[in-house]
Amino acid sequence: MLVIPAIDIKNGQCVRLTQGDFTKEKIYEQDPVAMAKKFEQNGPDLIHIVDLDGAKDGLMKNKKVIEQISKTIQVPIELGGGIRDKKTIDGLLSFVDRIILGTAAIENKEFLKEAITKYGDRIAVSLDAKDGKLTTRGWVETTDQDVFDYAKELESIGIQTIIYTDIARDGTLTSPNFSSIERLRSYISCFLIASGGVSSLEDIKKLKELGVDGVIIGKALYEGKVDLKETIAICHPELVFTESDSVSGSVMKGDAELRIQHDTVYAG
Repeated sequence: MLVIPAIDIKNGQCVRLTQGDFTKEKIYEQDPVAMAKKFEQNGPDLIHIVDLDGAKDGLMKNKKVIEQISKTIQVPIELGGGIRDKKTIDGLLSFVDRIILGTAAIENKEFLKEAITKYGDRIAVSLDAKDGKLTTRGWVETTDQDVFDYAKELESIGIQTIIYTDIARDGTLTSPNFSSIERLRSYISCFLIASGGVSSLEDIKKLKELGVDGVIIGKALYEGKVDLKETIAICHPELVFTESDSVSGSVMKGDAELRIQHDTVYAG
């Protein structure tokens, strides 16, 4: 299972929201580049970055700092927030590994199909749900579209990676919505990444038992509820580390296999 720390950027700073509420933000780091470097030292599979300003307003506003992150670290990056046209995707894929579509994937299915045809597995779709219904525009608007039905439809048109978030759990440290994740896992066979609510290593173990392919961790890392290195040890027991080393650069076994996994999932 892939371990994916989250960096949400608002006004150029690393923040976390509670249940997607833009009035409930907490700033954890003034410099997102520094946060990315800190995560990299522990060897995650991928870093998940969201331009919160872009997600809400439909226009990326933190591109410069995100590009600086990509120049500074070697860990693959997936990026979402305000990405709603092919020109933007073309530009961003020059320095990130995968693009996450949310609003655009729900509101413009033809655009999504064109993106899948052109970019393949470098496109993922984020399904952000409230009471089982999809939300758009930075989680501000709720649709009448059922998240489970739409996930099956996405898989049928060629999406290879789906990121699922239960908004009610996001940023709350109250554990993921395991029942919905288990149901979604039974609906689709494509790559499934769970996000929202992780609060402990037990949550990580449970997600792994459910057959989830990746986990995005935000507030639990920032608040010290889970340790990134311990999370990686749970998700990648095939890796062996020296006790004093950080994960990156200290993998004694399994590094080749993990790199193959990266190359398969984030092929570009």
